[in-house]
Amino acid sequence: MSEPINQMRRRILQLGFCSGITLFVNKLYADDITNLVESGSTKTTINQMIAIRLWPSKVYTRITLEAQSTIQAKYFTLESPKRLAIDIENTQLSNLFKNLTEQIINEDPVVANIKVGQFNPTTVRIVIYLKDDVKMSSQLLSPIHVADVNYKYRFILDIYKKNVTANTPDELNDDLLAMLQLDSESTNTKISRESYPSFKSIQNSKQKNKGKILIMLDPGHGGEDPGAIGPSRLKEKHVVLEIAKNLYDLINQTDYMRAEMTRTQDIFIPLGTRVAIARKFGADLFVSIHADAFTSPDPSGSSVFMLSDKGASSSFAKWLAISQNASDQIGGASFQTKNSIVRKVLLDMSQTWTRRQSSQFGSIMLQNLAKVHNLHNKNIEQANFAVLKAPDIPSILVETAFISNLHDESLLQTVAFKQEIATAIFNGVSGYSKTLLTG
Repeated sequence: MSEPINQMRRRILQLGFCSGITLFVNKLYADDITNLVESGSTKTTINQMIAIRLWPSKVYTRITLEAQSTIQAKYFTLESPKRLAIDIENTQLSNLFKNLTEQIINEDPVVANIKVGQFNPTTVRIVIYLKDDVKMSSQLLSPIHVADVNYKYRFILDIYKKNVTANTPDELNDDLLAMLQLDSESTNTKISRESYPSFKSIQNSKQKNKGKILIMLDPGHGGEDPGAIGPSRLKEKHVVLEIAKNLYDLINQTDYMRAEMTRTQDIFIPLGTRVAIARKFGADLFVSIHADAFTSPDPSGSSVFMLSDKGASSSFAKWLAISQNASDQIGGASFQTKNSIVRKVLLDMSQTWTRRQSSQFGSIMLQNLAKVHNLHNKNIEQANFAVLKAPDIPSILVETAFISNLHDESLLQTVAFKQEIATAIFNGVSGYSKTLLTG
């Protein structure tokens, strides 16, 4: 009797041990199993989505997908009703996708509504209901870490209205695309200086702009590119847009100046396109507005920069130019300048007059900034800033304050200081413009 009982005990213990092992294995791999999907005899690793960002604007709409590994996506249009479908492979539906609809704005020229769903076990489909015929451009971006920006793998899709008549800066996008995306190696179109506004005198520009000097205001960064981020998470792109809008209002209240802006919303505009917008409008002056950051929190104050043809004036100026020029990499410049001839024109800064006028403009600007904030440097700094490379427009870059400095950041958070800085820049623009009118 004892032997059969012992055998039975052994069997029970074996079964219990095996069950325990099974439970242990299930527990050990529970998280991994949720990230794997059976597909026939193979298993597909699900790509973990980090963020899904919708950037609607009056110019174009951008969708950014960010994930832990390379994103596999394809898109196509459907009719009746007009729709754009985006299939993201090796992923699964999450709240990140579902929150897309909350980011739609009524002013969006192309997007009416967005729906998402699990198309099959390994594919999420985003369906965008369109207001009009569209054209699209996409790009896959590798991870990038610059200053405060740390992005993983991104898929970016830009959606544009197919036919736009450019009457305002916000409507320039399609015309700029047509002008800037031409590739001399793949088309027969020849581009030369004649493709751009002619090199002009102030008098000719005044006649074109109804007797007023045209100031192109360029709020730095925007959209995917937040710019520098302060200790309390204040973003440069928001601060400089507010300052630029204040400045815009001040300039347009005068009877001798008129202002336009390269962006009026939280939207990414590539550096070369900002230059092209200024030249397209026949701008007389170009002012790019920023808020400094540095690796140390100690530096503070305002600065003025101009383009250098002989290298940077200081190690800080060189560092800042490299940081600012990384904007296209951060934002994803899907409609950046590609044509080699056009690029040569944009980079040609050999005009002695333009450099001299930029220096004079910068000196007047520094004098006025000193009245509302301490100066980081009492002299104009010089470096190779891509956004200052219009060959025929006096151009300066104003760093309003150091957003990386706790005191300066606290100032930039106040309505009063942003208005004071805008007024100081206005006085600098006004002072220089009067020299042009009297000269």
